[in-house]
This record gives sequence, C-alpha cells and structure tokens, in this order.
Amino acid sequence: MTKETMIPGFHCSSLDFHDVMDLIPILAEMGFGAIAIAPRRGVWDLGLPWFESRTAEIAAISKEHELRVVIDLDSPFLDRPRRPEGFSLACDVAAEQQAAMTKVQRWIEATAEMSPLAITFSTGRGCGQSEGTLERLAAATTPLAERAAAVGTCLALRPVTEHAIPTVAHFERFGQWVGNDTPLRLAADVGEMVVGGEFPIGARLARMQHRLSCVYLCEPDLERGGDQSFGQGDIDMGRVWEVMTQSGFTGPVIFRAYGHGRTGLALAEQAISVVRENGGS
Repeated sequence: MTKETMIPGFHCSSLDFHDVMDLIPILAEMGFGAIAIAPRRGVWDLGLPWFESRTAEIAAISKEHELRVVIDLDSPFLDRPRRPEGFSLACDVAAEQQAAMTKVQRWIEATAEMSPLAITFSTGRGCGQSEGTLERLAAATTPLAERAAAVGTCLALRPVTEHAIPTVAHFERFGQWVGNDTPLRLAADVGEMVVGGEFPIGARLARMQHRLSCVYLCEPDLERGGDQSFGQGDIDMGRVWEVMTQSGFTGPVIFRAYGHGRTGLALAEQAISVVRENGGS
C-alpha cells in the first residue's frame, strides 16, 4: 500500500497575468497535485453571466489533470470595489455579518461541482477577542461549516492579523466556542504566522495537523507588501515541508507568492524545487 503524503499545491493568484485554464495542465506536468484559486471581480465572481460555465470548465480540466482544488475566498475588492477588505463574519452590525454569511454560503453552493478539498476564508475584523465577538462568530460559522460538509467539502478558517481570529493560537482558543465536533477546519497561512510571531512554524503546524485542511506556504514582504519570492526570505520552506511531512499531514500545502506575476512560470519552478529537494514528488 502506498503511504499517503502531502499534496504540493500552487496558488494561481501568484501568477495573476496567467489564465487558470492555461496554468492547470502546466502545473500538473510540473508535479503539483493541487491548485488554489480565488474569486476575482469581473473574471470569476458569482455575478457574472458566464460564472457557471467557467466553473464547469475549471472543474473539468482539473479533473482531467488530477489536480485537486482549494478555493480561497479572501480576494481584495471582491465585496466592495472601493475597499479591499471583505464583509466581516465577526462584525457587530447585523447587516454586514449577514452579507458575509450569504457570500460564503453562495460560494459553497456554487462550487459544489468542483468538489474542492477546502474553501478557505478569514473572519474579518471584529471587536477584539471579546466573548461577544467569539459567540457571534461561532453562530455564523457553525452552520456554514456544516453546509460545506454536507456538500462534500470543508470550510477552513484562515487566521489573519488584526482580524477576529488573528493567529493559529486564537483558532485553538476558538475551539471552546465551536466545540470539538465542529467540521470547521484550519487553513494556516505561514505568512500570517510570521507576522504573529508564531514560531517554530513547522512544529506548531505539526501539532495542529489534526485540524488542518491546508497550509498556505508563503512569506510576507513587509517592505513592499504581498509575499516574498520563494527562497528569497528568511523562512526555510524546505524545513517547514520536512516537519509537516513527518507530522503525518496529508493535505495540500499551497505555495503562494503574491506580487510576482511578471516572474512567470519560473515562480512555480522555484516552488516545486522546494518539494523535490525535500523528498516530495
């Protein structure tokens, strides 16, 4: 019997000048087993008349090339063209929280045919870590996570600095509000862990692997914004990959490098090289 291993993945938004339909066969040939795709206003969003046909095309070509899909709902300017932040699930304004819930619910339903491994989201800003905020957030996320499980995927929370759930440690604490039996999972963002001072990264992720749906492997560029190019920062991504492999995690680890689209496919080559050099595919 072949032992299950982690799935190397690539975030298609890292190559924002490329069409995902072109990227899928290329990434599969390189050795990736998963992709992350994000909604984009005017390109792939629920309001477009061609959304269903485009989604069906992506689902079909992903299946043809045996690439699993992760959907990343944290797209800037998706909800409001004048503001990068999306609607907040933790907001104490009922109308905004409801708008956030409706958005997530609609994406769960509209992408069911893609059978995504995970749909990831961040909470948005709230009123700190007050009990009221966490109770409000639990009430919003629990039915969404249950609905995602019912259609065969999982909903995974991505901690983001200054949001209601800003770190992996806060996600652990949030477990007291959603309960141990919740289908809600964790989408760990290594870049956000760096900002939050959550070290050692590999060991912390390994401890949480029973709750992980996926990992976004990236390093923030604190001077220019976005992410560092792979291998150009201080994080030893190979070491993170090695520790996660040893932990027994078998989900997707998605390499992401926002802001380097002009690098082209060399960016994906840099990412898959990390995998090959550390015992991956």
